[in-house]
Amino acid sequence: MMMRSASKKMVKKINDQFRRPSRQDNPEAWTPPEEFRAVSLKAVAELIDTTRSSARRWLREAGVRPLALGRGAKGAIRYRWSEVEAWLKSRQHVE
Repeated sequence: MMMRSASKKMVKKINDQFRRPSRQDNPEAWTPPEEFRAVSLKAVAELIDTTRSSARRWLREAGVRPLALGRGAKGAIRYRWSEVEAWLKSRQHVE
């Protein structure tokens, strides 16, 4: 009995040493790298105050390609934030 408990503790100690840091450890410290940040079409449309179909058309015309995450009906379409941000900065603002 004692041997089993000691080996469990040893395994846990080893696993804790080699565990990758997670968001739960320190939520403020972890952010994804800039090239991996993605934004949904809905978020882009809300950001520029337009419909999703207009935002999709404008992004396609600007050459911003969507990322397909998953397949089929449960798949998600996202856009790289760096590309969307560059497109937003390049747009001509008409008042």
